[in-house]
Amino acid sequence: MKKFLLAFILGAMLSGGFTYMTVSASPEIYEKQVITVHTGDTLWDIAADWSSKDEDVREVILRIQKENGLTGSNLSVGQQLVVPVRKTVADVIAEQNARNSHRVQLAAK
Repeated sequence: MKKFLLAFILGAMLSGGFTYMTVSASPEIYEKQVITVHTGDTLWDIAADWSSKDEDVREVILRIQKENGLTGSNLSVGQQLVVPVRKTVADVIAEQNARNSHRVQLAAK
């Protein structure tokens, strides 16, 4: 019984460690977009426009604030903001494949 319990605990620890390594090793890729603040724009609206459907708008706000050295949510009309837009690895690979495909088509002509 003790051997079974020890094997179970060891297996659970290894499984949890593997899962943690897999999740924590996934890279986050950000593409920086520069935007201009217009009349009526809020930090929330800008973040909502640039967030993906599975992303919390508050996380995007924090990234924008950090990237631009903002301590609050006050914006000025005409202000330039750098918006770090999260990309998935699949998005980046698809973009690279599309660029490469276009190059091949141009070379074939």
